[in-house]
Amino acid sequence: MALREFEDGRGERWRVWDTVPARTEGLEDTFRAGWLTFDNGVERRRLAPVPQFWSQLPAERLALLLRIAEPAGPREAGFAGEDRRAAERRLAERRQGDRRRGPLPPESSP
Repeated sequence: MALREFEDGRGERWRVWDTVPARTEGLEDTFRAGWLTFDNGVERRRLAPVPQFWSQLPAERLALLLRIAEPAGPREAGFAGEDRRAAERRLAERRQGDRRRGPLPPESSP
């Protein structure tokens, strides 16, 4: 899994990575082959399908992909008909994984 960090046009820092589901039952067709996950620590968005060679794109192109990515939350993760507790548990597990990776490095000022 590739991981990139970039700033959008408003100066917000984002992390983006490709997500490949371990299981596809219950997933909407759009998400079965995976998606890009964009996260800035407050908001999470998803883009499917994953663009080829996305990890080599310049930051400006990643910012454009971010603009067309859809907001994601426990009920909008691409799963149809799952119960709320399961979706919330997955979200908590992802947040715990983010904590293990640590915070984004501080921005350097010019």
